[in-house]
Amino acid sequence: MVTMGDSNESGKTSEKQLQEAQKWKEEGNSNYKLEKFEEAVTAYSKALSACPSGHSDRAIYYKNRSACYLKLLKFDKAAQDAAAALDITPNDTKALFRKCQALEQLGQSEEAFKEAMRLNKLEPSNTAVQAMLRRLNAVVSDKVKKLSTTDSKVSQMFAALSDGDMERRKQAANNLIVLARETAGAERIFSEGGVAKVQPLLQGEDQELVLGGLRVLSCLCQGHKTRANAVLKDFTLPTLAKFISSPTEEVANAAANILLTAIQAMMGEDTKQPRKAEEALVPDLTTEFKSLLMFLLGLLTDKNVSGYGRDATIDIIIKFVPKETGAGRALTFMTNGGLIKLLTVAGQVPELKRLPITVNTHMHSAVALSKLYDEMHSDKNRQYFDELCNKFITEKFNVNTMESNMEAITAIAALLQGPFDVGNKLIGREGVIDVMVAMAGSYDVLHQKVALEAIVQAASKKDRCTSILQAGIGIMKDCYQSSNDNIRVRALVGMCKLGAAGGTDASAQLFADGATVKLAKEVKRFLVNPEEDHDLRKWAAEGLSFLSLDGDVKEDIINDPKALKALIELAKSGDKTVLYSVASVFVNLSNSYDEEKPEPEMVKLAQYAKQHIPEPHPKDSKEYLQERIKKLLKEGVVTALVFLAKADSENCREQVARVFLTITEGKDDRGLIVQQGGAKALIPLANNGTMEGKIRAAQALARIGITMNPEIAFPGQRCLEIVRPLVSLLHPDRTGLQNFEALMALTNLAGISESLRNRILKEKGFSQIENYMFEDHDMIKRAATECMCNLVVSEEVAQKFLGDNDRVKLLVLYCGEEDEALVKAAAGALACIAHQKEVCDKILKVKAWLEIMPGLCVSENLDIRTRGVHIVMSIIESSKENATVVVETNLLEILMAFSKDQTPAMDGVRSRAEQALKRATEWELIKPAK
Repeated sequence: MVTMGDSNESGKTSEKQLQEAQKWKEEGNSNYKLEKFEEAVTAYSKALSACPSGHSDRAIYYKNRSACYLKLLKFDKAAQDAAAALDITPNDTKALFRKCQALEQLGQSEEAFKEAMRLNKLEPSNTAVQAMLRRLNAVVSDKVKKLSTTDSKVSQMFAALSDGDMERRKQAANNLIVLARETAGAERIFSEGGVAKVQPLLQGEDQELVLGGLRVLSCLCQGHKTRANAVLKDFTLPTLAKFISSPTEEVANAAANILLTAIQAMMGEDTKQPRKAEEALVPDLTTEFKSLLMFLLGLLTDKNVSGYGRDATIDIIIKFVPKETGAGRALTFMTNGGLIKLLTVAGQVPELKRLPITVNTHMHSAVALSKLYDEMHSDKNRQYFDELCNKFITEKFNVNTMESNMEAITAIAALLQGPFDVGNKLIGREGVIDVMVAMAGSYDVLHQKVALEAIVQAASKKDRCTSILQAGIGIMKDCYQSSNDNIRVRALVGMCKLGAAGGTDASAQLFADGATVKLAKEVKRFLVNPEEDHDLRKWAAEGLSFLSLDGDVKEDIINDPKALKALIELAKSGDKTVLYSVASVFVNLSNSYDEEKPEPEMVKLAQYAKQHIPEPHPKDSKEYLQERIKKLLKEGVVTALVFLAKADSENCREQVARVFLTITEGKDDRGLIVQQGGAKALIPLANNGTMEGKIRAAQALARIGITMNPEIAFPGQRCLEIVRPLVSLLHPDRTGLQNFEALMALTNLAGISESLRNRILKEKGFSQIENYMFEDHDMIKRAATECMCNLVVSEEVAQKFLGDNDRVKLLVLYCGEEDEALVKAAAGALACIAHQKEVCDKILKVKAWLEIMPGLCVSENLDIRTRGVHIVMSIIESSKENATVVVETNLLEILMAFSKDQTPAMDGVRSRAEQALKRATEWELIKPAK
């Protein structure tokens, strides 16, 4: 009896699960019909979770979810789901067709062709399958042709590598790089023993050949786990380390890039046919990861590695260790001694010559430390990070030598540039500030230099500035009297940071009136003197990056062409350590920073309570700002911004985006900005970086796209590249101005070509543009409707107005609004889609159509009148029933009047009226005119 009871209970549970799954399936079907594809995916996923394992219904849920993923352009997941459905029902033609569609979009033409052949046998009369076969056959044939051509080229290049002519060998190496960038070429080079054949290039003295060989190997690793493993095995890590250790920057970077591309390939997945829909979580801490991690750690503190190689190694850590989905890699790096080694590099004092470093090494280290700390998402992990840093500093101080003290202070300075809070805690340790002040007050130039640099970094945060510098301000003033310019400029920058503690608040300056301008003049003396070395000019730029928050200093700098020219030249220098400072100066000069404007009520309360109220500087008014922007543009700030936009630092690129947005406010300046390369530089800024930076760059692109012909401002492929940033500005979290400017720019793009309209659809712009057609703000609503007017030229968009929706009704109602521009746009959209009978049927179902249509046709605006008559003509042509409705209204008299109007301006209206009357005659609804 117990067994029987258990069996019944199991049957009930299974039946309940099936009912639950069926409920979710029906919800998924409803969402799919409403084009709510994300919601449909969720529903089908819940159906899969509810449905018992092994049940045949699971094939339906996989198949339906695959259809949703196709609509969402998630082709890899669509292929996975279709394959999972076929595992259950192998001859399901719908699942097989969806798999073919997904594989075709993924570029897996051979596999798609094979599956399409199978589908054709199951459904030989399916015309859609036959069309797909024709497409795929052409693609596969073309690939075979290219492969055969590639085979020949690869063989020729390998033969040329052994040629005695050096120029031919160099050309062959460069050609192999080009071939290796293509999948077919990389595969062919690898299959012909390319790793072994390239290595002789690396054994010679010619640097161009060495670089060529290294770059070929890097291309072979790109995106292919198997090849990457083979390259590292055949090339060997010790050999790779030898090239990373090269004293030549290009060679070290090229070798490091092999390691980076190999790591990225190994930690990713090979491009294979997706099999299962339920994605497995691949463990991150793989054997490959650990072995490569230990190799990286070895390079980090290897005395034989050059400074350039060390920088390249740190760059790999920056890109490789952090992982947005969790702290796994970062913790593994730290627990294997990575953080201590990184601090060791960060604490290097060049003059001590413990490890070879470059001028950029400290900045690289600071960025890596910041990235690592950002991955410590929990309090426990952050505490662990703090403890390791504290341990490192404690051990350095315990050695109790001046050299170890300098290394500890230098490491703290790097932490202050990276994870500031960690460095700030270390400075707060008992005795640390005393050591810094003592070193700064010594007579040893190196001790002074190390201490002053740390004090300068400690003063970078406004809320800590006064308390830290209180102990050292006297020392800085003394150091400024030094005969050594390197000490003087560092002391000067420290005082600059103190002078800028009040920020843009004119009432909170710590120095007496005029003191900040005097400081600025001293700083500029180092900046504009061509005889000063680069390091001094770099520190001068950092000082100005703080002082230029003051309105008087801004005016002093902007009216000094030599200073502006020097800043622009520094931006072009390529020195990564100076870029952020220069960008900050331009941000301050153009007031591109965020300003917190208190609410009037809060100001009144503060006044009543006698609290401090921030006051803007008089020279930050609109008139002064506009004049400064004119001078910046005249002196060539755009060329400097183009260089700064290439910086590795996301924060630096955000600063550049801020300035670009400010200088694009003037419509007349946008042509110059485009001419000097600004539009091109903005595209990567809008696609990569901080969220704030991407938003501002996208808005600057929108402004350019509004006032200039996009085909001129963004020639060729760039027109397509700006669509995504513009669509991102349609997010509900963006401001109304950003929404409006994006819609205006997208309107211009949508009017250019079908490829651009398709790109807008691909980036999911249609639904967002449609949403803004319901906006309360008149200008945004109008801009969205104008954009839709250009989009409906696409047949795919026109089709979206069919079926069970009120899109046509909305356009008809907008045709009756008072806003002439809105009416024009809505009428234009209707005119474009009115060739479809269903659209015409929908127009006549709108209750107010008979009031609205005559209004369009007799509008004083000729464009609106033409569009109105065109719509009426389309309704008459759509069917006899619709034509009957029209001719029974006063629209017939309007058409007859227009058909007799011989005014040249009315040619378009007259021809449409004549065509409408002709069709009504053919329907035998009116008699032909005699």
